[in-house]
Amino acid sequence: MMMDFHSGGTVCSPTRASILTGRTHFRDCVNYVFDCSDMTEGVPNFEFAPRRTFTVADAVHLGMPSAESFFGGKWHLGSLYNDSEAYGGLTSSPRTHGFDGFNCTVEVAPTATTNHQCRVEWNATVDFGHYDAPNHCAGGPNPGGGGLPNGCCFNYWWHNDSAAHAVTNFSLPTEYDDAQYLQDTFTRFLSRRAGSPFLAQISFHNCHIPFIGAPDLRASCASGETCKPPVSGAPPYTDAELDFYSCLTMLDGAVGDVLDALSAHGYRHDTMVWFTTDNGPEVNCHPEGLCEGAPHRPQVAPGSAGVLRGRKRDIWEGGHRVPGIIAFPRLVGPAALVSWTTVTTMDFLPTVLELLGNASRPKAQEGWASDGQSIVPVLRGGDLPPRGFGWAYINVVPNATAGNGYGYRHGKWKLVVGSASCTQESCKIPMLYDLEADLGERSDVAAAHPDILKAIQHNFSEWHASVLHSRESESQCLPPRGFQRC
Repeated sequence: MMMDFHSGGTVCSPTRASILTGRTHFRDCVNYVFDCSDMTEGVPNFEFAPRRTFTVADAVHLGMPSAESFFGGKWHLGSLYNDSEAYGGLTSSPRTHGFDGFNCTVEVAPTATTNHQCRVEWNATVDFGHYDAPNHCAGGPNPGGGGLPNGCCFNYWWHNDSAAHAVTNFSLPTEYDDAQYLQDTFTRFLSRRAGSPFLAQISFHNCHIPFIGAPDLRASCASGETCKPPVSGAPPYTDAELDFYSCLTMLDGAVGDVLDALSAHGYRHDTMVWFTTDNGPEVNCHPEGLCEGAPHRPQVAPGSAGVLRGRKRDIWEGGHRVPGIIAFPRLVGPAALVSWTTVTTMDFLPTVLELLGNASRPKAQEGWASDGQSIVPVLRGGDLPPRGFGWAYINVVPNATAGNGYGYRHGKWKLVVGSASCTQESCKIPMLYDLEADLGERSDVAAAHPDILKAIQHNFSEWHASVLHSRESESQCLPPRGFQRC
């Protein structure tokens, strides 16, 4: 259990990029969540690592040539077509970035009736739950034909070299539970491996909005069977809360089934499993990132960051300090059951490289910046020295601004300048927090430690300059474009 685990970004696309490359997402042109898109409405033209930054899939193929790599679930890092450029887009699929195969969505999908709205005859099964609308969809003419409302077809796609664009998508409606669909897809992949090595990344959609809970699980939560009853005197759970908690139960079941599949096929002891999430819980708490409400039941939306300040998109800890569980029975001993060492999603690739021992970045990229480090010493029960890394909510290029929010962490000290929840001038100044004494980031100690504030601001400036160098000289990113938020 990693008690100080952090996502590489404060939203989804950036974090998934950091898992693959071991670098902060800005270095590889991922400035924010990619714009509204769906393969059936238009071909995305979003950059991600245009010069093919070395990925964890590349590392596994080098270190274990007999291994097969698979990506399942939410991609949201570009177009799946292998000829996207012919349609005004940019090809950027899991196969582009080293994976042998995939079964994924281009963006987000509801946790139920995933490929709803794709055909008129499927429309009766559309279910957005309490949310009552799709998400991350531009809302143009529906690609499924007449009789359907405007919107996207959030379909699953998989590689097929003999099909148009080298991809195939669903021609039948999916079952209700998206998490179980992904678990079943992985289990089928695993059974084909017959004991051979593999790499798999499963990006569950649960519980991204619009999250939906199965009716029986909603009922069991409301009855107190699978959810603790609301605290004394509090109102019953809302529809949104029932959907969220039952959605989590669906995810728990799917993750358990993944682990059971590893055991059933003889992989559990020798497989390293990382479990985490992209970012903190959805919906921000204005004006200063402090969510009021009953304990573990904030009023803004389901999900809780506990004592942490802020939520998804925030530079405060609630935006990126996330659950982190790493299981590797062959290596992890009792002394490493709980660790307070700072770990990030950028550390996955360096850790894999050390464990493989016979794989390394290509010669042309040996000098490229890397933000992660191997945590093998932590898995063996040891520790790592303090290190520094930065975050920005959106578009650090060319300048980080308080309006967009940015921050830097080194050891126990953390700089925060603005944040997504910050709408008052009082939180747009440089703030300094001692996370050992103040994990909730309630007390700004910048005035008491001006030398530390100055030093950590300098550290951020050096990190920022390094990011700009990577964008210009390594990934060679296009100039930043505007963002369309859905």
